[in-house]
Amino acid sequence: MRKKEFTHRSFMYVPVFLVAMISVFSVSAFSVADKAVIRLADKADVQIIENKAKPSGSQRLILTKEITIGKLEQGGSAFGVVAGADVAADGRIFVLDFKAKKVNVFDPNGKKLKEFGQEGQGPGEWNAPSGLQLLSDRELMINDSGNRKLIYSDLEGKMTREVSYAKKLAMLEVIDSGGQYVGCEMGMEGNSIAYTIAKYDADFNQLFKIDTLLMASPLGGGKINPFTITYDYCLDGSGNIIYGRSSSYEIKYFNPEGQLVKIVRKEYRPQSISQKDKEEMLKQIPETPGMNLKEMVVFPANYPAFSGFFVDEENRLYVRTYEKGKAKDSYLVDIFSAEGKLIARCEMTGQAFLAKNGKIYTIEKDEEGYQYICCYQATWKK
Repeated sequence: MRKKEFTHRSFMYVPVFLVAMISVFSVSAFSVADKAVIRLADKADVQIIENKAKPSGSQRLILTKEITIGKLEQGGSAFGVVAGADVAADGRIFVLDFKAKKVNVFDPNGKKLKEFGQEGQGPGEWNAPSGLQLLSDRELMINDSGNRKLIYSDLEGKMTREVSYAKKLAMLEVIDSGGQYVGCEMGMEGNSIAYTIAKYDADFNQLFKIDTLLMASPLGGGKINPFTITYDYCLDGSGNIIYGRSSSYEIKYFNPEGQLVKIVRKEYRPQSISQKDKEEMLKQIPETPGMNLKEMVVFPANYPAFSGFFVDEENRLYVRTYEKGKAKDSYLVDIFSAEGKLIARCEMTGQAFLAKNGKIYTIEKDEEGYQYICCYQATWKK
């Protein structure tokens, strides 16, 4: 049985930069909705879509829970730290466990089929597997942030090739974009830690930069706002890079060549951070030799505009907010059409992270803190 641990990516509350820091230094409400306003920005060919707080139209997303993956009969979870997951066209579910350093493979009904992975520094081996991406029905990619390399394998776990990014200090997340890469490179600019989101060629030479976020180095002894560096990015079905810095509800679309083509905005009500929330976040920060991160953290009054996002096969954008739902551990997710119009809001439990094959996948936890992956049938109704 494995209890919860600090996850690689933020689990609704915990910002991703704390993980990176550990890694590096250890080695007013709005009224009824209206139609989205679409206009052109001052810069030619950039479309701006302004959305009200509530969706227009009558579309609804109905979620019906089908299976829970990783729950053991004797209690507890098969997972230590879920660092990534994806689903093949045939329904097989691939789950990367950061702690166990294994990929677990399940059938569409949640029955475990096999696991693979080998800790180490040799070919095909990893020591800090921090991300998983299914590229096709024949190949998947594991990001080994420990050895600073990408490991490609077939769906049975046999390595096919490796790509090194050892010339980089650290890459927090890497997405394969047709043999090129989108990632967040971590480095230093003066006395600040720099997080640069960019696109790279096959040899990890930067093609273009999307954004750079700066945070004062914790070595200076100052207080740290854990939400200073909060962002997310993903790719849509056309290879466009969707990027958002959650200090505001604004999400930008860049085409594969790096041109900004669309900005999606939404009115929202800031959500306050309660004392209970603060205590829960502090519990999730692990002890770090030589650095007491908990004493360095100072919280703002409100959460950022959103915690993350992902797209489905119709290029609908699902944006996880910090607005709590009626059910325990549930949050409201804003759903935008491919054109950028807010079409629905849906309450989802835990951290929704994937929409694929007509299903929504979430990371949830029980009363004892054990992690599971849950699969929901997603039905759109008008």
